Amino acid sequence: ALIWAEKWIAFGQRPEAAYRALMSAHGANGDMSRVAATYERCVKTLKDFGVEPSEQTRLLYEELKSGKARPQVRAAVEPAHVTTGGATNNIPVPLTSFVGRERDLKEIAKLLHASRLVTLTGPGGVGKTRLAIEAAGQALTKFKDGVLWVSLASLSEPGLIPQELAQALQVREVASEALMVSVLRQLKVREALLVLDNCEHLIRACAQVAEQLLGECPRLKILATSIEGLGLFNETVWQVPSLPLPEERLDLTPKELDAFEGIRLFHERAENAASNFALNEQNAAAVVQICKRLDGIPLAIELAAARTRMLSVEEIASRLDDRFSLLTAGSRTAIPRHQTLRAAIDWSHDLLTEPERVLLRRLSVFSGGFTLGAAEAVCSTGLATGEVLDLLGRLVGKSLIAVDSSDSGETRYRLLETIRQYALEKLMGSGEASQIRDRHIEFYLGLAETAESELFAPDSGAWFRRLDREFDNLRSAIEWATASGKADLALRILGALVYFWFGRGLPSSDWNDRLRQALAKPEGQKRSLARAKALNGISFMYWADFNPSDQFSELEEALSIGEELQDAATIASAMSNFGLRHVIRSEFPQARRALEKSLEVWNQVGSPGRLGRAHTLIFLGDVSLSEGDLAQARGLYAEGRSIYQSLGDINFMAYVERRLGHLAWLSGDLEAGKRFVQESLDLNLRVMDPRGLCACLAGFMAIAVAAGDHRRAAMLAGATERQLTTFGIRLLYVDSNEFDQRLKSLSQELDEKTLVKQRAKGARMSLDEALAFASHPAE
Repeated sequence: ALIWAEKWIAFGQRPEAAYRALMSAHGANGDMSRVAATYERCVKTLKDFGVEPSEQTRLLYEELKSGKARPQVRAAVEPAHVTTGGATNNIPVPLTSFVGRERDLKEIAKLLHASRLVTLTGPGGVGKTRLAIEAAGQALTKFKDGVLWVSLASLSEPGLIPQELAQALQVREVASEALMVSVLRQLKVREALLVLDNCEHLIRACAQVAEQLLGECPRLKILATSIEGLGLFNETVWQVPSLPLPEERLDLTPKELDAFEGIRLFHERAENAASNFALNEQNAAAVVQICKRLDGIPLAIELAAARTRMLSVEEIASRLDDRFSLLTAGSRTAIPRHQTLRAAIDWSHDLLTEPERVLLRRLSVFSGGFTLGAAEAVCSTGLATGEVLDLLGRLVGKSLIAVDSSDSGETRYRLLETIRQYALEKLMGSGEASQIRDRHIEFYLGLAETAESELFAPDSGAWFRRLDREFDNLRSAIEWATASGKADLALRILGALVYFWFGRGLPSSDWNDRLRQALAKPEGQKRSLARAKALNGISFMYWADFNPSDQFSELEEALSIGEELQDAATIASAMSNFGLRHVIRSEFPQARRALEKSLEVWNQVGSPGRLGRAHTLIFLGDVSLSEGDLAQARGLYAEGRSIYQSLGDINFMAYVERRLGHLAWLSGDLEAGKRFVQESLDLNLRVMDPRGLCACLAGFMAIAVAAGDHRRAAMLAGATERQLTTFGIRLLYVDSNEFDQRLKSLSQELDEKTLVKQRAKGARMSLDEALAFASHPAE
């Protein structure tokens, strides 16, 4: 009766009658502690489904407890556990296939060999229990006395852990002896692996039990699963990772995608849910998007795959912003917290202390990760000094915050996107969302404005990388400021990021769209220096994108604001941008007049205007180069270069070096041209400027044309074109004109078939291969 009642319960479907049979069987054995434990399990199981035990069940429990009912059950042979290869085990048998995790299983096997206590940790739904089942099965032959599985998921009282252990061991309670003593006596002589599954809600009691078991049972090892580690000194904690997924940029076939475990899990479960499902070229991108947006979490992927019964994968992907309403189609026989995505995270959230919940919801304002300093600046309201660090550590320990270390030595933290969305819901319902988001804006406004000048300093590479890491947060701050009546702050962030956006080759349309949204808001329409700076930025981006728009209204307004507010820097920048706009329209006399006016104003500004003066000098050099006055261009470039050298700027210095190389190869000094272009390339690599890297490839191509090495030049042309397409950018005006002229020369020197073939060879190169080929030609 005991065996069959447990099997009946394991099938799920709220088998209340099975619990009554189990209570009766324990009562017939005189085991009243197990009667109480069984009733507690019944109450907990039914509560998870929103119902209470029936009158019949409650009455039976009361009668058994009071001794009024003592059912007589025929004595049976002592029940035996499953035996496999001579080893006993009661490991659960899953109903679904196990996908991947080969490396994880090997790692767990190594840990179990080296440690007596291994705890698998990770957020809800990451697959801790499923992985433990597989690891326990593989470990079965390594333990003479087998594997004992103890599930603690349904327990609500720490005092019931000994009963669960006793049930796994089939130890009966003796009136004169504490149950835990009986358990220890059995385990002392066994060489076994004990699995304690789902420890998190009974973490302290589990730690105490594990410590006692390991201390008194020398040949016992324990594998535990929990959201957090047990906290014992001899414990090895291993974080269960999400399932592997392909990189964003990889262009893979459906068969190649299926090699990634996250994709394969979705594929298999979708085929189970909808027999006509197939992973193909049409839906592959949507499947990858689903799995990546769900962070590779197995439970979330399985719930999404179940929706293929009624939705296409494209429809599922489009609804993931409302994932908690979408992902509710779990197995009816699964434990309640695995039946919906929300329930899985509710379980973790309910185990937090109130201060931990407060910090978690506040951290949801960060996008793409954050540093400890950022968390302290944004989330510390109402918390004691140092408390953010302590609480953050606890959330890391409870698998709700991931830790990312970088080569920069800066530790970053992040929430999985699913957990972030859940926490953001909590924040929006807390009444403090606006306050926390405003502090987020203030922090990232400060970062953007500090970084603006540092991008032209000796440590600019580090600052570019820092802004790369914070890019999602910067965009989030811009969006919130624009939407919340603080568009003036959004303009300041955008204005400070112009050169970063340009230097990274990011889509100017993204910057431009965000800027125009802020400019259209009432607070963004004020005639302020922030508005003027933003308007100047629009024209600079037009030059960067080689966009000869006829509209000069933005610059005219920027200039008028500068004159109205008597701000020389705004006036000089506007005149410089007028010059750039004329350059890309090939209106060189007008460009020269505007740039010379800009230079005159920068000279009046004095030392603070040195950086702006340097820019204007090199832009004037571009005008002279375009007009064919190479000597004048060389002098202007050299003067601008000396300013950059004194400032330690390597950003625009790379542009000047490339222009000096341009002058050298036009003058026939190809060796000097190579040296200048190589120096430009090295500087661009330090800040990882994609447009600059492509321009250097084009420079080496021009030198090859000038040297008569036309096949090599054609390969470099193909490599340049491929990288421009990959990055989604175009060359700056002067570089673009030179590249087009050299292509025209190649078409005259090579027959069409050879030209196409050589360009195709270059187009097959990766960026690293292309740069190595350009810098180090074969002897």
